[in-house]
Amino acid sequence: MGDLLRAFINEIKIIYRSKSMIFLTVVVPIVLMLTLGYIFPSMINPKNYKIAVYNEDNGEYSKVILSLVYGMLKGDNFKLVSDSVELNKGLDDGSFDGAIVIPKGFSQDITDSNKFTLDFIPSTVNIQTSVVIYQALNSVLSEIGNGVMVYNILELYKKPANRIPIGPPRMSFEGPSGSNMNFVDFMIPGIAALIAIASIAITLSSSVSYEREYGILNGIIVSKVNRSFHALGKILAYTFDGVIKGGIALLTAQLYFSSGFTTPLRSLLLIALGSFAFAGFGIIISTLSPSQKISGAIIIGYVIPSIFLSGLFIPVQQMPRIAQIFSKIFPLTFMADSMQRVSILNYSFFQVSQDIIPLAIYAVIATSIALLLFSKIEKVEEIS
Repeated sequence: MGDLLRAFINEIKIIYRSKSMIFLTVVVPIVLMLTLGYIFPSMINPKNYKIAVYNEDNGEYSKVILSLVYGMLKGDNFKLVSDSVELNKGLDDGSFDGAIVIPKGFSQDITDSNKFTLDFIPSTVNIQTSVVIYQALNSVLSEIGNGVMVYNILELYKKPANRIPIGPPRMSFEGPSGSNMNFVDFMIPGIAALIAIASIAITLSSSVSYEREYGILNGIIVSKVNRSFHALGKILAYTFDGVIKGGIALLTAQLYFSSGFTTPLRSLLLIALGSFAFAGFGIIISTLSPSQKISGAIIIGYVIPSIFLSGLFIPVQQMPRIAQIFSKIFPLTFMADSMQRVSILNYSFFQVSQDIIPLAIYAVIATSIALLLFSKIEKVEEIS
């Protein structure tokens, strides 16, 4: 264990070897998060999506809202569902990209307090699409209050003796993250995952290659240092680096966008698992590469496709079939998806097991191969 701890500390010293490196560790995640967080549009047209409408209220105003929704949004893309079983099934299998729910007691709230709340439930298949729909609907449905006011005026004209609120009711359109859910909320977990992976890629590419070029590796080979512990210490050091930079990115998002650290412990643990998986892969490449330039080129060549195939910017479900298959070879795909579900939907680890299990398998396989290669480093030297 002494070799493991020594390797971990030495690698940390290399990563944060100067004030400038420490400065970059703090500044780069902040700059990337702010830059990427501000470039996304605030609303996208959801006309090609399928949206369910579920009415839990039997009051008069719920029928008014239904007619207004269908009238304002053109009912082609909307389907009225009759029960929660049908609703949940459609959201789980992707038949619906999201759902508007008129909650129980809706009509009574308007009568008593002249305000109401509509709920939005995202699809568990494609969160990105659901966030886009939520943004567009939030803008359009803000006019429904005026429609309710017109209805009240007409009812008052018909029945002057009845007490009916005249002013437009205050509407709140709630998503799983509250009434301010937007596309930035969806992007932040994925961006934090990307920052963690990218930062590891930049420094990890030269890890073993640097030791080989400057003769440090020869000293390790002839010494009594446990090579498996030495390699594992490196992997843990870069995992730590990924967690630090990913955590700084999430903290920046929380300060500037009020989103990111809604589930801090779960998010950081997922960053740690994803960073560990990628660090193991990086050690494999660095061990097999004869120089820093070659290992750097290979790792960057691996990271860049993962950015576009991981679902950060384009939903994986909307990619060609071949791209969907290739997306599964990148840990960033599972890392980003699990972080989005945990952050936006407040999912538990059990609910994102479909991402955690492949990520854990990837981590175990990559780490095992890395330790095996490093322990047999003489044979690798002979081949290269």
